[in-house]
Amino acid sequence: MKIKLKFMVGLSVILVTLGIILNIIIRQALISNMEEQINNSLKEVMKSTQEHIRYTLIIDSMGFSDDEENGYGLNEDGLKMASASIAKNININYNCTSRISSMNGDTIKNSIKDSFKAYILNSIKAAKNGKAVIDIKYKDNGVNGILSYPVYENDNYIGIITICKDYDQLYQDNSKIINFITGIEFAIFISIFILAFFMTSRITYPISKLTEAAKEIAKGDYDYKIECKTNDEMGILSREFINMKDKIKEQITTIEKEKDKVEKLEKVRKKFFDNVTHELKTPLTGISGYAEMLSEGMVEDKEFKERAVKRIYSESERLHKLVLKLIDVSKGDSFVDEVLKPINMGELLNEICDDMNIKAKKYSRSIVRNVNGGSILGQPNKIRELIINIIDNAIKYSIDDKIYIRDMVEDNYYKLEVENKSKPIPDNIYKRIFEPFVKTEKSIEKQSSGLGLYICDEIVKEHNGEIKVENGEKIVVRVKIPALETS
Repeated sequence: MKIKLKFMVGLSVILVTLGIILNIIIRQALISNMEEQINNSLKEVMKSTQEHIRYTLIIDSMGFSDDEENGYGLNEDGLKMASASIAKNININYNCTSRISSMNGDTIKNSIKDSFKAYILNSIKAAKNGKAVIDIKYKDNGVNGILSYPVYENDNYIGIITICKDYDQLYQDNSKIINFITGIEFAIFISIFILAFFMTSRITYPISKLTEAAKEIAKGDYDYKIECKTNDEMGILSREFINMKDKIKEQITTIEKEKDKVEKLEKVRKKFFDNVTHELKTPLTGISGYAEMLSEGMVEDKEFKERAVKRIYSESERLHKLVLKLIDVSKGDSFVDEVLKPINMGELLNEICDDMNIKAKKYSRSIVRNVNGGSILGQPNKIRELIINIIDNAIKYSIDDKIYIRDMVEDNYYKLEVENKSKPIPDNIYKRIFEPFVKTEKSIEKQSSGLGLYICDEIVKEHNGEIKVENGEKIVVRVKIPALETS
């Protein structure tokens, strides 16, 4: 249950309980006051009727009665003879009904309804003992007072007078007062309830908004607006909540920035080690090729042997520099790209073709070259790695013994094409050919990592160039890099 509902239910229970208790107390007080008025009224009636009965009996005993037969005096017989006169006087003067009984309870004169018989008999029993008894009988929309008292003279009881008087008007007036007070109580209850409802709504509204804001923030919406217009405790809580929200947003923004930095650092690290791996592989290809030929005595040409030794030495020196560079990076030193230098592509391409021809012969392949030359501004080691990777892929995936290499300068671009016959590259691989770790299973070397063309694409982009692969029965890799203008 919401706080507002709990509060209103609790307040309603308290108000209803207090209202009922107060109404009962007021009702009892008013009823007690009404009964007190009835008692006082009947006591006055008793005093007046006692005087009248005594006076009537005295008159009768002195012979002043109009009825000559009524001169019996102050005794039971006199009461019986004067009963008609007494009853008439009581009924008329006090607007009530009456009963005159002997001391043994026998009726002398009666005008009281039979519905009061049980009450009258009880009253008469008490009156026989010399006591005056007042009883109150409630009925629909009214109340009756019943008075019974003994008539005595000189300590001798001569009879019992019972008077039944209705106080319906007093009862109705009393009921009107009770209903009026009940109406006032109900109006006060409704007023308090309405006032409490609006006050509770005003108090709980900021709590509801804070609850809603907490839910939205839990979903990640840190821009959710919270209004704060008061200076009470809820206003202070709202402002502190806003401050907390803003601090959380700042912390999350900082965490996201740090996360982006870590991700970028991881990408750079991965890219660097991927490049280093291939850069280490590039000189090793030439070294292992020449070393294999020399160790197996496959070359008798002295000039070729000298060139092979020089190439092994130069490639091992380049490998040494790469290892030192890797050591610097592992110590925390930043890796600095090579300085851009003019590159004679004719010389570089022929040199690479000579080196790669050794690996080609190992797999019964041969490189057919058509080198025209040209110059570009670039990073020599990366351009070397680019060309070696492309030719290496052609050797591994070719199904023919010829690999064709040609270059040219056209439209201010140096263009290189490497062609080999192969089975078409599957579409699912061709569409992602320049993504890392994408490779086919048709290579003659199973240890391929699938990073070659990805690195080639990165190198070409660094040199503001473009690389494409033509798919089909012939696989043609086309590279173009801005040519260096010659004067």
